[in-house]
Amino acid sequence: MVPSPGYKIVLLGDSSVGKTSLVHRFTNGSFNENTANTIGAAFITKNFPLSNDPNRHVKLEIWDTAGQERYRSLTPMYYRSARVALVCFDMSDIQSSFERVRYWVDQMELNSSETEKKVIVVGNKSDMYKESDSNELATIEAYCEEHQLQLFQCSAKDGKGVTELFTYIVDKIDDSFFHEAHDQTDGRQRITLSSVSSSKCC
Repeated sequence: MVPSPGYKIVLLGDSSVGKTSLVHRFTNGSFNENTANTIGAAFITKNFPLSNDPNRHVKLEIWDTAGQERYRSLTPMYYRSARVALVCFDMSDIQSSFERVRYWVDQMELNSSETEKKVIVVGNKSDMYKESDSNELATIEAYCEEHQLQLFQCSAKDGKGVTELFTYIVDKIDDSFFHEAHDQTDGRQRITLSSVSSSKCC
Protein backbone atom coordinates (compact mmCIF):
# COMPACT_ATOMS: atom_id res chain seq x y z
CA MET A 1 0.00 0.00 0.00
CA VAL A 2 1.33 3.45 -0.93
CA PRO A 3 1.16 5.67 2.18
CA SER A 4 -0.28 9.16 2.28
CA PRO A 5 -0.35 11.98 4.80
CA GLY A 6 -3.68 12.87 6.35
CA TYR A 7 -6.23 14.42 4.00
CA LYS A 8 -8.41 16.69 6.12
CA ILE A 9 -12.15 16.92 5.49
CA VAL A 10 -14.40 19.13 7.62
CA LEU A 11 -18.19 18.78 7.80
CA LEU A 12 -20.14 22.01 8.29
CA GLY A 13 -23.84 22.66 8.72
CA ASP A 14 -26.59 23.35 11.21
CA SER A 15 -27.43 21.01 14.06
CA SER A 16 -29.56 17.97 13.11
CA VAL A 17 -28.81 17.99 9.38
CA GLY A 18 -27.16 14.58 9.85
CA LYS A 19 -23.41 15.28 9.68
CA THR A 20 -22.55 12.71 12.36
CA SER A 21 -24.83 10.13 10.75
CA LEU A 22 -23.07 10.64 7.40
CA VAL A 23 -19.71 10.03 9.06
CA HIS A 24 -20.95 6.88 10.81
CA ARG A 25 -22.49 5.53 7.60
CA PHE A 26 -19.25 6.09 5.70
CA THR A 27 -16.81 4.83 8.33
CA ASN A 28 -18.64 1.79 9.70
CA GLY A 29 -21.76 1.32 7.59
CA SER A 30 -24.16 1.97 10.45
CA PHE A 31 -27.07 4.30 11.18
CA ASN A 32 -28.45 5.30 14.56
CA GLU A 33 -31.77 7.15 14.82
CA ASN A 34 -30.76 8.53 18.23
CA THR A 35 -27.39 10.10 17.45
CA ALA A 36 -26.46 12.71 20.07
CA ASN A 37 -25.51 16.25 19.09
CA THR A 38 -21.79 16.79 18.59
CA ILE A 39 -20.08 18.95 21.23
CA GLY A 40 -17.32 21.06 19.69
CA ALA A 41 -16.08 18.58 17.09
CA ALA A 42 -15.51 14.86 16.64
CA PHE A 43 -12.55 13.38 14.79
CA ILE A 44 -12.29 10.06 12.98
CA THR A 45 -9.94 8.59 10.35
CA LYS A 46 -10.50 6.10 7.56
CA ASN A 47 -8.14 4.71 4.92
CA PHE A 48 -9.88 4.76 1.55
CA PRO A 49 -8.58 3.45 -1.80
CA LEU A 50 -8.54 5.27 -5.10
CA SER A 51 -11.00 3.65 -7.48
CA ASN A 52 -8.44 3.62 -10.31
CA ASP A 53 -5.58 2.34 -8.11
CA PRO A 54 -6.69 0.10 -5.20
CA ASN A 55 -3.08 -0.13 -3.99
CA ARG A 56 -3.03 3.60 -3.31
CA HIS A 57 -4.92 4.63 -0.18
CA VAL A 58 -5.71 8.00 1.31
CA LYS A 59 -5.94 8.51 5.05
CA LEU A 60 -9.05 10.64 5.40
CA GLU A 61 -9.09 12.76 8.56
CA ILE A 62 -12.74 13.66 9.04
CA TRP A 63 -13.76 16.48 11.38
CA ASP A 64 -17.46 16.51 12.30
CA THR A 65 -18.20 19.97 13.71
CA ALA A 66 -21.03 21.01 16.01
CA GLY A 67 -23.82 22.97 14.35
CA GLN A 68 -25.30 24.56 17.47
CA GLU A 69 -24.93 28.32 17.61
CA ARG A 70 -23.15 28.30 20.99
CA TYR A 71 -20.23 26.38 19.45
CA ARG A 72 -19.82 28.46 16.31
CA SER A 73 -17.03 30.60 17.72
CA LEU A 74 -14.96 27.40 17.87
CA THR A 75 -15.74 26.17 14.36
CA PRO A 76 -13.23 28.33 12.38
CA MET A 77 -10.30 26.58 14.06
CA TYR A 78 -11.41 23.35 12.38
CA TYR A 79 -11.37 24.94 8.89
CA ARG A 80 -7.62 25.44 8.98
CA SER A 81 -5.67 23.20 6.61
CA ALA A 82 -8.88 21.47 5.52
CA ARG A 83 -8.55 20.16 1.96
CA VAL A 84 -12.33 19.80 1.52
CA ALA A 85 -15.35 21.24 3.32
CA LEU A 86 -18.68 19.43 3.11
CA VAL A 87 -21.49 21.95 3.66
CA CYS A 88 -24.44 19.80 4.69
CA PHE A 89 -28.16 20.59 4.63
CA ASP A 90 -31.35 18.70 5.42
CA MET A 91 -33.37 17.63 2.38
CA SER A 92 -36.38 16.89 4.59
CA ASP A 93 -36.50 20.60 5.55
CA ILE A 94 -35.23 22.10 2.34
CA GLN A 95 -37.36 25.26 2.50
CA SER A 96 -35.16 26.70 5.25
CA SER A 97 -31.90 25.31 3.85
CA PHE A 98 -30.81 27.81 1.21
CA GLU A 99 -29.82 30.64 3.56
CA ARG A 100 -28.03 28.17 5.82
CA VAL A 101 -26.05 26.76 2.88
CA ARG A 102 -25.00 30.28 1.92
CA TYR A 103 -24.04 31.03 5.53
CA TRP A 104 -21.73 28.02 5.85
CA VAL A 105 -20.16 28.52 2.41
CA ASP A 106 -19.47 32.15 3.32
CA GLN A 107 -17.94 31.09 6.65
CA MET A 108 -15.60 28.71 4.86
CA GLU A 109 -14.62 31.44 2.42
CA LEU A 110 -13.90 33.89 5.23
CA ASN A 111 -11.91 31.52 7.41
CA SER A 112 -9.70 29.62 4.98
CA SER A 113 -6.93 30.34 2.50
CA GLU A 114 -7.22 30.20 -1.27
CA THR A 115 -5.81 26.67 -1.29
CA GLU A 116 -8.34 25.51 1.29
CA LYS A 117 -11.58 26.35 -0.46
CA LYS A 118 -12.73 23.16 -2.11
CA VAL A 119 -16.36 23.18 -0.97
CA ILE A 120 -18.92 20.48 -1.72
CA VAL A 121 -22.59 21.02 -0.86
CA VAL A 122 -24.25 17.87 0.49
CA GLY A 123 -27.99 17.35 0.79
CA ASN A 124 -28.52 14.64 3.42
CA LYS A 125 -31.77 12.76 4.15
CA SER A 126 -32.55 12.36 0.45
CA ASP A 127 -34.83 9.47 1.48
CA MET A 128 -37.15 12.11 3.03
CA TYR A 129 -37.11 14.55 0.11
CA LYS A 130 -40.55 15.70 -1.10
CA GLU A 131 -41.21 16.54 -4.76
CA SER A 132 -43.20 19.55 -3.55
CA ASP A 133 -39.85 21.07 -2.56
CA SER A 134 -38.45 20.92 -6.10
CA ASN A 135 -38.42 24.72 -6.50
CA GLU A 136 -36.34 25.16 -3.34
CA LEU A 137 -33.94 22.45 -4.48
CA ALA A 138 -33.64 24.15 -7.87
CA THR A 139 -32.60 27.35 -6.07
CA ILE A 140 -29.79 25.53 -4.29
CA GLU A 141 -28.75 23.84 -7.55
CA ALA A 142 -28.60 27.23 -9.30
CA TYR A 143 -26.54 28.69 -6.44
CA CYS A 144 -24.06 25.80 -6.63
CA GLU A 145 -23.77 26.14 -10.40
CA GLU A 146 -23.20 29.89 -10.14
CA HIS A 147 -20.44 29.42 -7.55
CA GLN A 148 -18.98 26.31 -9.21
CA LEU A 149 -19.74 24.08 -6.23
CA GLN A 150 -20.36 20.37 -6.60
CA LEU A 151 -23.74 19.24 -5.19
CA PHE A 152 -24.38 15.74 -3.87
CA GLN A 153 -27.62 14.21 -2.59
CA CYS A 154 -27.32 11.29 -0.21
CA SER A 155 -28.93 9.50 2.71
CA ALA A 156 -27.11 8.42 5.86
CA LYS A 157 -30.14 6.29 6.70
CA ASP A 158 -30.17 4.02 3.64
CA GLY A 159 -26.59 4.72 2.53
CA LYS A 160 -27.53 6.01 -0.91
CA GLY A 161 -24.85 8.26 -2.39
CA VAL A 162 -22.55 8.25 0.67
CA THR A 163 -19.75 6.08 -0.72
CA GLU A 164 -20.05 7.89 -4.06
CA LEU A 165 -19.50 11.21 -2.28
CA PHE A 166 -16.23 10.14 -0.66
CA THR A 167 -15.09 8.29 -3.78
CA TYR A 168 -15.52 11.54 -5.71
CA ILE A 169 -13.42 13.39 -3.12
CA VAL A 170 -10.59 10.86 -3.17
CA ASP A 171 -10.51 10.47 -6.95
CA LYS A 172 -10.21 14.26 -7.36
CA ILE A 173 -7.05 14.40 -5.24
CA ASP A 174 -4.16 15.76 -7.29
CA ASP A 175 -1.09 13.58 -7.81
CA SER A 176 1.00 16.25 -6.09
CA PHE A 177 -0.59 15.16 -2.82
CA PHE A 178 1.02 11.73 -3.16
CA HIS A 179 4.38 13.27 -4.05
CA GLU A 180 4.01 15.24 -0.83
CA ALA A 181 3.47 11.95 1.01
CA HIS A 182 6.60 10.47 -0.59
CA ASP A 183 8.66 13.54 0.31
CA GLN A 184 7.45 13.44 3.90
CA THR A 185 8.28 9.75 4.19
CA ASP A 186 11.78 10.33 2.75
CA GLY A 187 12.27 13.18 5.19
CA ARG A 188 11.41 10.98 8.15
CA GLN A 189 13.79 8.30 6.89
CA ARG A 190 16.65 10.81 6.53
CA ILE A 191 16.06 12.11 10.04
CA THR A 192 16.04 8.57 11.42
CA LEU A 193 19.25 7.61 9.60
CA SER A 194 20.96 10.80 10.72
CA SER A 195 19.98 10.15 14.32
CA VAL A 196 21.32 6.59 14.17
CA SER A 197 24.62 7.76 12.67
CA SER A 198 25.04 10.39 15.36
CA SER A 199 24.42 7.91 18.15
CA LYS A 200 27.08 5.56 16.76
CA CYS A 201 29.68 8.33 16.77
CA CYS A 202 29.21 9.11 20.45
